[in-house]
Amino acid sequence: MAKKLNIALFLFTLLAYVSPYISPARAWLTGFLSLTIPGLLLLHAFLLTYYIVQRKKWYMYSLVALALGYQYLLASFSVSNPANPTPETFSVLSYNVRVFNTYAYLQNENEPGKAMIDWLVSDTAHIKCLQEYYNNSRSAIFNTTAQLKSSGTYNTYIQPNLVNRIGAEFGLAIFSRYPVLQRGVIALPDSSHYGIYADLKIRQDTVRVYNVHLQSMSIDERNLSNFEGVKNNYPSVFQKLKQGFMGRAGLIDHLVTHLQASPYPVIVCGDFNDLPYSYTYFSMRRNLLNAFERAGNGLGFSYNGRLFFLRIDNQFYSKTLYAHQYQTIREVTYSDHFPVRAVYSFTKN
Repeated sequence: MAKKLNIALFLFTLLAYVSPYISPARAWLTGFLSLTIPGLLLLHAFLLTYYIVQRKKWYMYSLVALALGYQYLLASFSVSNPANPTPETFSVLSYNVRVFNTYAYLQNENEPGKAMIDWLVSDTAHIKCLQEYYNNSRSAIFNTTAQLKSSGTYNTYIQPNLVNRIGAEFGLAIFSRYPVLQRGVIALPDSSHYGIYADLKIRQDTVRVYNVHLQSMSIDERNLSNFEGVKNNYPSVFQKLKQGFMGRAGLIDHLVTHLQASPYPVIVCGDFNDLPYSYTYFSMRRNLLNAFERAGNGLGFSYNGRLFFLRIDNQFYSKTLYAHQYQTIREVTYSDHFPVRAVYSFTKN
């Protein structure tokens, strides 16, 4: 019986390992299979230890499963020795600012939003990529663009998804201390854009920086944080997860095609709304390096909420660049995401 159970678990694990390479747009079940990967890794680690202690031969199944899943282990946990910045390095900040908490239910006399803007103004990153950006030039608090530009010589590229009746902008933004040579929008036909890019002249080199915000699940995390919530809401949660997997698959395929045609090395920042075991993540990983994996430490969880164990904010970069440092800035708690910062150069030294 133990042999059959171990074989069944091993075969299911192999199936889960394949799932990030199959688009959920073609087979939506693969999106759900990929969610099981972190649990399977933990289970095999436990079984490996247990069977070795018990001197059972079944440990080989878990040993092989962990060996085959090494790439998922690398995507889960990172250990690196950060290199010191040099005059040749440049820093990139990515942050989902949740429209600076302008929603009425998030406001506390506007203090969290103001504090977030003040922090961004004081941050010294050379390039800042902001998702769910908000700017209202008529507001003393939320005239965000003017405040961020006042903190240094920043060139800006702001692309609204929406401009409301009072002229406030909602969308994506790139702030750069370097000259902007060209800029553009990433969009699917018949849909709003979900990404922007800017070609930046950094001394003698040029890099294309993408800022993306992929489709959200639109799931109330309170419905997933306890058994009762899951039991009462699982039909709607299931449908939203399915739609999210399928929607992001189309977006990421289009983005990958676009960045493959870039004439310059690329850095892709953003809120990917997907785990490091997903088709979304591995589509990027097959083409680019991940800054957390190469220069981060620990688990890198980037979501600031009840589902604290999510790493959905990322920076990917071309193999011709070098990542010196990567940090999830967990002390900055104004939004439901933590900002992430990486330091790059065009050469290793």
